[in-house]
Amino acid sequence: MNNFWKNIWDSKGKSGSDDLLFLDGYEHLKIKFSSKEIVTQILGHLDATPPGTILEVGCGAGFLAREMQDFHYTGIDYSVPIIEKHKILFPHHEVYVLEASKLSFESFSYDWVFCFGLFQYLENYEYAERVISEMKRVAKKGIFIGDLKTKPTRKEHFVYSMNKLISENFKISECLYDSNDVERFNAYYKMEAL
Repeated sequence: MNNFWKNIWDSKGKSGSDDLLFLDGYEHLKIKFSSKEIVTQILGHLDATPPGTILEVGCGAGFLAREMQDFHYTGIDYSVPIIEKHKILFPHHEVYVLEASKLSFESFSYDWVFCFGLFQYLENYEYAERVISEMKRVAKKGIFIGDLKTKPTRKEHFVYSMNKLISENFKISECLYDSNDVERFNAYYKMEAL
């Protein structure tokens, strides 16, 4: 586990802030960053409609989750303080402290599984492969991996290959919040009908 990032998320969760942009790591962006617009696009790529079940891996304090009130929403994050903050801000959400690579849910538990802005904080390819495998295992209809980078913007960032995702039958889309940003992308995968 990468303690560098975990310490950052834990400290955000322990802060007195209820600013979701800060808590979920988007405070540095200098552009309009709308949770509603991002969620609308994620759901569109997945063809996800309420009242289905949806799991967010790396849910943070609930920046995106707040837009999913019409779904049976579940979120997981590895930071205890962030999950505690999420429960305070959104007491009706079902959220758990779990590792992304070890989801303790039955296979095919959720219609859709997604993460956004998570992969840059993963430690390596082996861990990322386990995360993808777990996301596919618990999803019935599709998975979405959002806000991937083509190159790191900090030396601590992890970069997962777009070509590897394409070779595994993922579809690729452009950055959801800045069409001029060609160094960020998303990948989504629709399951075969059961």
